[in-house]
Amino acid sequence: MISAASIEREVASPGGNRRFVVRMASDGAAVESVLYRGDTLCVSSQVGCGVRCPFCASGASGVARNLTLEELFAQRDLVAASSDRPIARVTVSGAGEPLHNHEVVAAFVDACRDTSPASVTTTGAPLVHLARWLAQDGPRHNGLTISVHAGTEDVRARLVPKGPALDPLFALLNDAIPRASRKRKKKIALAYLVIGGQNDHDDELDAFAARARPLDLFVHLYAYNPVPTSPHRGVDRARYEAIYQRLVDRGLRVRMSSKARTEDNGGCGTLVALRGARRGYDARDACATS
Repeated sequence: MISAASIEREVASPGGNRRFVVRMASDGAAVESVLYRGDTLCVSSQVGCGVRCPFCASGASGVARNLTLEELFAQRDLVAASSDRPIARVTVSGAGEPLHNHEVVAAFVDACRDTSPASVTTTGAPLVHLARWLAQDGPRHNGLTISVHAGTEDVRARLVPKGPALDPLFALLNDAIPRASRKRKKKIALAYLVIGGQNDHDDELDAFAARARPLDLFVHLYAYNPVPTSPHRGVDRARYEAIYQRLVDRGLRVRMSSKARTEDNGGCGTLVALRGARRGYDARDACATS
């Protein structure tokens, strides 16, 4: 399956992330994959992304196509071949909305189960597919993180323009989560990316907490990584920690961003996808300074 693609370039950083530009053999398109901590691999599921979140580099130019099952495996196998440590786990959290490539991603996650268990990050669109991933007999993922990033509908529509609105999203979650086994529920989480001037004010945080608290799921509180394709910025560390404490005080179980996820080199939201065979491409131009 490695023949489906090749590694064109690698960019390593002092923080430990290794970011790979993986070129597809079929049409010259490329995506980026990132190896975190030497054993956790983030792979892309599409060339680009159709959700068009304005803060994210992955969807800045829209979506070109879905990746094939062979191309997902190629990302994993190529990086594994270049590493001196086995890939312990995979996350389908790179460029693309995994549920827009539902059947392929489900097959990939299922096949990874016995060697390098795979998790998925999604905006929840379309809800009919999210319902399958939440179901007890759904794809056997190692984790499902649902990117929410808002507490009110207008902010959600602005930050996740092609994702489901909050009311139907939480209606599905409120129906599905109580049906999940304890083991299954432990693998489901919500994500809230803090963006300065957008979703960082107290009223928005409180609205999110009110929706999330009944579900009793972990919340990943992500710090924002600036990218050249967006004018958005994050908040300073003091405000980020104050937001963490506010959500905790409102009864949520919250986890802060890991160091790997806040690196310029391959951190959340920095990955891009290339549509043509641009052999002069420098991966360092794709995101903030590496």
